[in-house]
Amino acid sequence: MSADAYLIILCDHPGCEYPEGHWPVRFEPHTHRELRRLLRTRGWRRTRADGDLCPTHAIQPTAAAA
Repeated sequence: MSADAYLIILCDHPGCEYPEGHWPVRFEPHTHRELRRLLRTRGWRRTRADGDLCPTHAIQPTAAAA
């Protein structure tokens, strides 16, 4: 039996109920950049402050954007 490693991205919004994004691919050929590209199709967004937001928080306006 062997263990595989999978990448995950965590939502940086405080109190998020959907805190992680992942893709069912092995770690070896993929990077976090590739994972973010794949998760973008599911609604995840990267912030200018190098954070990640899940689909729920990616569509909500923030105080900094207003």
